[in-house]
Amino acid sequence: MANNNPSTLMEDEHQIANLLIRWGHARDSGDWETLAACFHDDATIHISWISASAKEFIAGSRAMAAARQPGAHTKHLISGLWIQVKGDHAFSRCHVNLYSRTTINGYQFDTQNWLRFFDLLERRDNIWRIVKRTAVYEKDRMDPVDPRGVPEDFFADMDLSAFPASAKFICYRLLQNGRTPSSDIISVYSDGERTLKQEGEAWLANA
Repeated sequence: MANNNPSTLMEDEHQIANLLIRWGHARDSGDWETLAACFHDDATIHISWISASAKEFIAGSRAMAAARQPGAHTKHLISGLWIQVKGDHAFSRCHVNLYSRTTINGYQFDTQNWLRFFDLLERRDNIWRIVKRTAVYEKDRMDPVDPRGVPEDFFADMDLSAFPASAKFICYRLLQNGRTPSSDIISVYSDGERTLKQEGEAWLANA
């Protein structure tokens, strides 16, 4: 059933926008209860380091936070929300800038990742939550916090050939921190991205 009332549609979009922004704050601040409330119980998530249930993602995020080294930091900036609503289903896309500070081989680096989240959402019991979240990676970079202390050949010796160009530095950082990157990372302009768009359209059509 379509949402024909403009005020109802605006309210739905407002609630979903709040949810998308709230997810970033909860993830970065370690508010696990709020983060869990962003997902339905059967939700899944597919990002650089995990492709599994949302519950497993939250457990993994908690473990990462508990093992965080001094000086390490992560921030997700959510912007450019595009939300489509039909009945109790919604399909949203948003820009994400992921900023991270990490220590590798004794040197501090800042990594920046440009990506988008493709979300399928559903209203159950009058509450909007995420059913499926998938990241589409665009590009990334890695810079030394203090270039004066990093050997000139540090990047020359870095083997990134096994990683997708859209997420090569985040994959490298994950490996350096003892985590295995996902094998199904989706890159911008790929068949995987086109499939996500089709999936979102089908989700709306089946509302």
